[in-house]
Amino acid sequence: MAQREPVYQAVQVLAKSILAAQGLRVEYRGVHNIPADGGVVLAVNHTSYVDFLEAGLTARRAGRWPRYMMKAELRENPFIGFLMKHCKAIGVDREHGAESYHEAVTALEAGEAVIVYPEATISRSFELKEFKSGAARMAIESGSPIVPVVVWGTQRIWSKGTERRIGRHRFPVVVQVGPPVPPDGDDPAALTARLRTAMQEVLDEAQDGFPAPAGELWVPARLGGGAPPPEKALELEREEFARRRAAREQRGS
Repeated sequence: MAQREPVYQAVQVLAKSILAAQGLRVEYRGVHNIPADGGVVLAVNHTSYVDFLEAGLTARRAGRWPRYMMKAELRENPFIGFLMKHCKAIGVDREHGAESYHEAVTALEAGEAVIVYPEATISRSFELKEFKSGAARMAIESGSPIVPVVVWGTQRIWSKGTERRIGRHRFPVVVQVGPPVPPDGDDPAALTARLRTAMQEVLDEAQDGFPAPAGELWVPARLGGGAPPPEKALELEREEFARRRAAREQRGS
């Protein structure tokens, strides 16, 4: 089990050390909404390359050792692959998604916490994108609740379209955890819609009172920032995917 894995424990210490070295002022809210035991899907918004640190530490505050669902290709990196193996991460292969899906359901049925990013990729607008149905399907099949988790502020550190700021600073970060969303016999589409509505409410709570300097690239356009609005962000994402696809095809030729 993950809680007996010394590497996972070392990773937790490392994550705390990284946040301390950066001087981040992280405020955790609503952690009591994460069940102390039993299967649970932790649905996390995705605005940066580093929000996984806060998501994992939030789960630990609730006494859970979460299993991340991560892109399988990350295993190709020796260091990340080592961490994925010893932290019991679930590799998501787009071409063989059924295998990772069933592994996640099995983990949930065994009473584990599984971290899922319903948006799949980083939101360039920092607004919620359309959700994939995987989190809902896993919750329905395993009978597990979904807990919406919003990490807000890490996009200022490292994200798409923003300046990378890895050094020491005192940026504020809010992690807002909402009440569990039970499956209640919904079909995946209905549960996904309910989850997205709940996540939006949690996001609004996290943003309430949070600094939003006008024109800053890490601030959503809706709040007066310089981030691309959702329509433009989607266009940029499609262009990025097209470039990646062309690069893969060129390497394969």
